[in-house]
Amino acid sequence: MYQIDYADPRHPQIIELLRKSHRLMDELFPNEANSYLELESLLDDKVHFFAAQYKNSNYVACGAFVLFNDYAEIKSMFVDPDYRGQSIGDAILTHMIGSLNKKSVSVVKLETGTLLESALALYKKHGFKYCDAFANYTENNYSLFMEKKLII
Repeated sequence: MYQIDYADPRHPQIIELLRKSHRLMDELFPNEANSYLELESLLDDKVHFFAAQYKNSNYVACGAFVLFNDYAEIKSMFVDPDYRGQSIGDAILTHMIGSLNKKSVSVVKLETGTLLESALALYKKHGFKYCDAFANYTENNYSLFMEKKLII
């Protein structure tokens, strides 16, 4: 059906996925509340970028995590609207958490939007709990912060 693996965020189909994701965030939230990574940032050595490639070889979803000294942060989770409802986001998140476990990361954190109900349900399903703002984030009316302790 689809395969999840490391991917190059510069691939044209992935660039289009990222544009769709950024457009959605820009429609839902004010500019100052958006903290998605631009393409150049996704190429950083600390970023691990994954994509789901459908059987017809189209990229249909992506996700990334950033490694820090004492935790990792999930970034850039997005599933093309035409492919939602097929558990692809669930599979990408599972894949990333498995990769983090292999890297002996003990805590994974994320910031997500208050209006992203499907994303919130997915994160809760995977055991993420609400937490305080972290890193350079600040509390606001549009963001929620979550974390999950991993077994190492």
